[in-house]
Amino acid sequence: MDTAVIRAINRLWLPVYPGLARQAAEQCLQQPSRMLEVGCFSGGTGLELLKMFPHSSLDIALEIPGLAETFYDDWPAVLSGRDAGRITIVSTPLFPLASADNAYDLVICRGVFFFLDEKGSLLAEMYRALAPGGIVFAGGGFGSHTPQAVINPIADESRRLNYELGKRVVSPQQFRAMLDRNSIRADIIQDGGLWAIMKK
Repeated sequence: MDTAVIRAINRLWLPVYPGLARQAAEQCLQQPSRMLEVGCFSGGTGLELLKMFPHSSLDIALEIPGLAETFYDDWPAVLSGRDAGRITIVSTPLFPLASADNAYDLVICRGVFFFLDEKGSLLAEMYRALAPGGIVFAGGGFGSHTPQAVINPIADESRRLNYELGKRVVSPQQFRAMLDRNSIRADIIQDGGLWAIMKK
């Protein structure tokens, strides 16, 4: 995948991340101790969650080495100095993830549909890394809390860049089939996109 296009999408979505973080946080019954954000679009949502959860840590799992090298340059608008010590960049393939079993209270992945094979291997890996009682928030879309006034100016450019990267379109039925194939208990919501809320 073209890292220049990925970085352009991440910059374009800066005003979207607060709403996505709020939607992810609403799924948590308590403040997560350890959080994991997965994939090349990682950063914005997780960093916004750090602002909301002052006692949490965040691991960023990046499969593209170039993104790990530029991470701290890419997120100055949302990365505060006091949060930097709570972040760990993990260079890892997406499957298998370089993570222990049952390690995280909250796992998030925006743009998950870029990475799903027919077996739903990444879904299984995120679920494996999830601690009992935790939540996986994975899917795609602008989120339920992002105002239309934020979406409208960036929607066309976002769509163009996403398809330039090779975005896949996954139906709710296909998403459910991947989850079922891996025996993952999850709710699928179509609220500001298409999202799976997985629970262990």
